[in-house]
Amino acid sequence: EAVSLGRELLGGNGILADFLVAKAFCDLEPVYTYEGTYEINSLVTGREVTGVAAFKSAALKQHSRM
Repeated sequence: EAVSLGRELLGGNGILADFLVAKAFCDLEPVYTYEGTYEINSLVTGREVTGVAAFKSAALKQHSRM
C-alpha cells in the first residue's frame, strides 16, 4: 500500500519508469494481487474464521437455478 500511495502522490511522475516509485510498484503489484484483490481475500478469510459467507459464489447461484 505504501508504494501505491507514493505513486498516487507523485501523480504522472509516479508511472514513469525513471522514478523508483514506479519501479517498486511494478515489482510489488503482482505480489499484492497474486491471489486476488485484498478485499476478496478479506471476505474469504472472514468466511473461514466466522463460518459466515459474505457472498455466494457464481457456481452455487447457477447450480441452484437448475
